[in-house]
Amino acid sequence: MMVRYGAIRYWLVLTVLVSGSEAVIGTRMLPKIKMIIDTDGVADDIRAISMAIQHPDVEVLGITTTHGCVSTEQAAANVARALRATGMEVLQSDFYCWEPEPAAQALIRLAREHSNVTIVVIGPLTNLALSLKLDDEFKRRPERVIIMGGNYYGTGNVHSRTSGEYNFYSDPEAASIVLSEFECPITIVPWELMLYGKDLQKPRYSTINLSRYSHINSKDATGETWQAWMQYAYCDEIAVAAAIDPDGVIKESKQLRVAVELAGTFTRGQVMVDWIDQIWDEDPTNERGVDKSRPRITFITAYDVHIVDGMMKQAVLRRREE
Repeated sequence: MMVRYGAIRYWLVLTVLVSGSEAVIGTRMLPKIKMIIDTDGVADDIRAISMAIQHPDVEVLGITTTHGCVSTEQAAANVARALRATGMEVLQSDFYCWEPEPAAQALIRLAREHSNVTIVVIGPLTNLALSLKLDDEFKRRPERVIIMGGNYYGTGNVHSRTSGEYNFYSDPEAASIVLSEFECPITIVPWELMLYGKDLQKPRYSTINLSRYSHINSKDATGETWQAWMQYAYCDEIAVAAAIDPDGVIKESKQLRVAVELAGTFTRGQVMVDWIDQIWDEDPTNERGVDKSRPRITFITAYDVHIVDGMMKQAVLRRREE
C-alpha cells in the first residue's frame, strides 16, 4: 500500500480553549459537547471553527491542522488569525518555529484524557489515520467522528478527470483506514450536499472583526462559484452544526457500507458505495446473505440550511455582544 502521509508535518495549534464544561438548556444543566477539530484551515473551515468556538454548548478541546488546500504552516497561521478574530489570544503570532506536540499524538492524548469526545474532521484524514496506527485503542475512544469529505454519487471536485472529493483525494489511503478501522459511529458530510443544498450568501451580519474576517475568507470562493453559475453553499460548517444539533440539522441520511478507491485512474479517492448490500455467490440458486464485513456509515443527504445559517449568525452576534 502506498502511504503518503509519513513525510508531512502536522501541527497542534490549540488545546483546552474553554474551561467551562456545562451548558444551560432551559432550566437544565447539560454537559457541553467536547469537540476536537482537525482542519486544513481555509475559508469554510475558519467559519466552522468560529461557529464551534462561539457556540455556548461546545467546549473546543483542541484544533489540529493538516495539509490540504494550503500548507500545514499556512493552515496554522489561518487558524491563529481566526482565534484572534474571535477574541481568543491563544497564539500571539501567525507563525512559530516548532510544534509543541504532533497533531496525531495530540488527538490520541485528548481522546484518552476526555470521555465522550466528538472529533470533527474538515480536511484530509491524514492525522486521524496516523492516530489509528499509533494507538490501536484510539479507534474506539471517541464518542463519534464527523467528517466533511467523500461522496456517494461519484461527484468529484478536484478536476474534470477525477471523481474523487478533494479531502479524500488528497489522501485516499488515510480515508480508507479511517472508514474501515474506526469502531465508533462515523457521520459523513459528502460533497454532493453542497451541490444540492443551496444556502444564504452572507456572513455579513455586522462590521465586527469576526464578520469581516469571515467575509474576506469567503470572497474568492464565492467569486469562482458565481462564475460557474453556482451559489456557494455551506460545507465544513454543516459538519460542526451536525455535531452540535444532529436532530435539527440532519433532515435526511443514508446508512451505507462503503470503501475508498485507491488505484483507479479516474476514480482514486472516490467513495464506492455498496448499494445492494449483499454477498454474491457464483451459484445463483444459493441464498444471498447480507455483507456485514464492513460497518454502516451515516451519510447526510439533506440538511436544514436555516439552522446552520442561524448558528453562523449567532456566532457573529455573540462576538459583537462581548
